Amino acid sequence: MSKNSKKYVLVLDLGKGVAKGLGCEITDSIPNPESLKKSMFETKSYDLNKGYTELQGNSHKVDFNGSSVILGEQGVDRSFETSKTTPLHQMCAYTLISQYLEPDTKDNEIYLVLACPITVLKSDKAKQEYKNLIKGDGPISITVNDKYYEFEIKDILIKAESSGVLYLMPEEFKDKKILVVDFGGLNMTNTIFTNGVCVNPENDRFAEEWGSVELINKVSKHLTDYSKGNIVDFQTSEEALNRGHLLEYGKPDLASTEYIERAKQEFIDDSLKKLARHNVRTKNLDKIIYIGGTSSYLKDQIKALPNGQITDNPQWSSVEGLLKIAIKKYIK
Repeated sequence: MSKNSKKYVLVLDLGKGVAKGLGCEITDSIPNPESLKKSMFETKSYDLNKGYTELQGNSHKVDFNGSSVILGEQGVDRSFETSKTTPLHQMCAYTLISQYLEPDTKDNEIYLVLACPITVLKSDKAKQEYKNLIKGDGPISITVNDKYYEFEIKDILIKAESSGVLYLMPEEFKDKKILVVDFGGLNMTNTIFTNGVCVNPENDRFAEEWGSVELINKVSKHLTDYSKGNIVDFQTSEEALNRGHLLEYGKPDLASTEYIERAKQEFIDDSLKKLARHNVRTKNLDKIIYIGGTSSYLKDQIKALPNGQITDNPQWSSVEGLLKIAIKKYIK
């Protein structure tokens, strides 16, 4: 490090639904607790070449590599690719990093743990491509909300995106056989740990396309039934899922709540069938620990399972655990 450089240790989880960052500055070889913070926004973009729009809500105006976009709540376009080696995820990563830096400074050194999907982890080529895309080659410059940031990613450690809970609450895994289910935006990632170890990654770690998009589709189907065949579209269904009910002339339509709950139960039931197709017998497990933002909608259904458990803060559980790994690795 140069005399004037600053060092940051960060964890990034670039999900299909939201991009999350957690980290802090390192001063005198120790974490600076005052600088510890979370940052999160939706993984959506709007190309400003299509027309100007005023920045609102949890959104960021980003200029990078000749592109000018808005990321976050005001975004329109999502990536539905299995791969995360996309310009959208790269811009989300750099925008998250900027949230920890002072604008118009140089010599900012970033040491990064990058949460990686299981599908990418299983391919050495895909894993390296993802790592290279995020790491870049030398100093990286980006303008976020009309402020200039420059930094260099010095090192990246790739970890399975759902593995952080193992480091967050290791006592839960001791001498037990536990399945961790991570419900994300598009995928359901599953890992079986025996005494804290994924013994056979080829069989004990797998993913299904079963996340919040499918949950919202189920909500749409059940609310359409409730509305006597009048289609309740995806956006309205997502809003109803967040509220717990539809609106009727600005007032809660409480009768719709039952149909949303049916959709949640169907989603959980179908997820268990997917586990069974992978020869996972849930009755033979000590616990099934659920994490991921989508799990937040399913607390009652998860708690009703005989050995189901949901973490206190499922959306952040894995990232918080991975920060422990980041600090242990990068603070000397």
